Amino acid sequence: MKSVNRSLVIGAAVAFVVIFNLGYVFHEIAAAAFFKANFGPGVQREHYIIPVIVLAFVIYVALLALVYPVFHLYFSQQRGWSRVATGALLGLFCGFLWDFLEGGIIEYATYNVTLVAMLVDSTYHTLEGVLAGSIIGAFYRPRVTGT
Repeated sequence: MKSVNRSLVIGAAVAFVVIFNLGYVFHEIAAAAFFKANFGPGVQREHYIIPVIVLAFVIYVALLALVYPVFHLYFSQQRGWSRVATGALLGLFCGFLWDFLEGGIIEYATYNVTLVAMLVDSTYHTLEGVLAGSIIGAFYRPRVTGT
């Protein structure tokens, strides 16, 4: 049984720290007034459940790290893309599918929020995925196998 690639673990850990903290800065400092003005009453909790948010971010970066070697094989090794560009594409793909389409549009349809707020939030999270994937790609080093 093969061990876990340390570079993926380190990349995922760094990506977690960066996007978790950047998410706080974006949502609670830079865009806090915007979101408060665009979310209807009762949409946002008074106090966040931080352990659930941490768990979601851990799962997100773990899934990015799990899938990254497949993207690396196809885009980096077979197509000549850089590791960072490969990670950025993975993050764009996951961020767009998981947050923009599934999260943002469905949240707009089901919660009392403005479309503009969901578009801004979903765009942020898509770019967050690009950043996380890029970080994972920057740290990734494929294993060298002997022949």
